[in-house]
Amino acid sequence: MYVASTNRSWLQMPFFRKMIKDQSAIAKLRAYRVTDLVIDTNRGKDLDTGAESHPVSPFNHPEILHQNLSKSSAVHKQAVEKTGEIMDAVRDGKDLDEKTVGLPVDQMMDMIIEDPQSLLCVSVLKNTDEFTFNHCVNTAILGLFLGKTMGLSEAELLRLGKGALLHDIGKCMIPKEILAKPGRLSSEEVAEVQTHVARGVKYLGKMKNLPVEVIHFTQDHHERLDGSGYPRGLLGDAISWHGRVGAVLDVYDALIHENYYKTSDDPNAVLEIMKKDVGTQYDEKAFNALSDCLGTHPPGSILMLDTGEVAITFAPDIKNPFRPKVLLMTREDGSFCEHPIPIELTETLPGESSFKRSIVTVMSLEEIPFDPFKILDNYSLQSSDIG
Repeated sequence: MYVASTNRSWLQMPFFRKMIKDQSAIAKLRAYRVTDLVIDTNRGKDLDTGAESHPVSPFNHPEILHQNLSKSSAVHKQAVEKTGEIMDAVRDGKDLDEKTVGLPVDQMMDMIIEDPQSLLCVSVLKNTDEFTFNHCVNTAILGLFLGKTMGLSEAELLRLGKGALLHDIGKCMIPKEILAKPGRLSSEEVAEVQTHVARGVKYLGKMKNLPVEVIHFTQDHHERLDGSGYPRGLLGDAISWHGRVGAVLDVYDALIHENYYKTSDDPNAVLEIMKKDVGTQYDEKAFNALSDCLGTHPPGSILMLDTGEVAITFAPDIKNPFRPKVLLMTREDGSFCEHPIPIELTETLPGESSFKRSIVTVMSLEEIPFDPFKILDNYSLQSSDIG
């Protein structure tokens, strides 16, 4: 089979020869995140029309899940570090180019295409001391995840991802002692923090070739449908599409993570809280799109099962929304698993119709005596021993 083109640059695949002769070459293409290719039947064999192709689910293949969690952890870490460098450069008055900004987004988008659930789990569970950097990266991951489920093109995904990554860039111009203040801010401090939008828009306006959608995301993500937002108090459709999506992504990620002045909230509870303000604060289509792709128990939710085991949600089960696919963190006796164990909550007891495990309640990070991300990280480190 002769490959004429793929969705990845040939420069990113130095090993590749266009003539595919065996399954090992196909495996390498998959490893390099090739999802689409065009073959030339005049220069090689055609596909076997009788053959069936089935997508590989990482959840059902532990070795692939190991690898993807490892890559997701590395991609998240690198993106936070790169975002920190970008913010430091802005704070120092240096100019940025779109290529510098695009690099972490490209890496996250590649991982979202390959295994969105692994990257989303990592982004939900991982906290860092640099809350602004972490929030920007997590919002970008969430935006890419949402955009992928909405069927956005690669170009549209890039614009959405860049907008999300840069939406709080103006905060690096706000004094750290205000941003890191643990208690309630004074009215003067609130006004100072709110200037991050105008400062960010002004800075981004100086960047060459930056898509206007990126500026829209930054400029409008604190606007609200009823006009109660800032900085311009826009109403309804006067708020850009990227701004309306940005508002939903920004608030959701901010609420599910701990920061200087609040603890984390469980993802499902956050969606329920936000749902009350749909139509007044948040755009209905944007919120529903996010809620639908996250499911009843969003990825990263911490679950107590009736067996006494603790698990985290990995992915929703479309046919059984209240029984997501999970990763077990602890055993029935409360001891830790050596690494998370993928389990489907639709599994039944042998010879019976009753379920083997069911969800009792959802817990917050503060309610469990361990850090689930550290277990995930330990799981991902073991992937280096595979293959």
